[in-house]
Amino acid sequence: MTPTVRRMTTGDEATVLAAAHLFDDPPVPGAVADLLASPSDHLLIAFLDGQPAGFALAHELRRTDGLSRELFLYEIGTDEAFQRRGVARALIETLKTLGRTRNIRLMFVLTHDSTPAATALYAATGGVREGEDVVLFDYQLG
Repeated sequence: MTPTVRRMTTGDEATVLAAAHLFDDPPVPGAVADLLASPSDHLLIAFLDGQPAGFALAHELRRTDGLSRELFLYEIGTDEAFQRRGVARALIETLKTLGRTRNIRLMFVLTHDSTPAATALYAATGGVREGEDVVLFDYQLG
């Protein structure tokens, strides 16, 4: 069975909250409502057999040239019971289509070599590794 992917929008708060098991941290109703109301933030949920099976969260990043935007795949996850059934692939393909319809020129994601399943997924869905020297710095702001 092929996963069905839906972009969550205002009015889908209960669906997101019912899929709380997909997220690392429990969703907070006010934060969910704010996210779903944003036209440049995209929360997708994949369903298999009518059950929430996975999610992807992406953010559009604007640039100073005013002409182009990029889509940052911030987070993706699949419920363990639904892994290896095409859920993450369907989420990424839906994001790529969404980006194209919004005239976004590039989608990108950050990962670590310590997550070989993620690295394999991104390569299998057309992602191109940008080299060995990418370094991520975190700033703890609170």
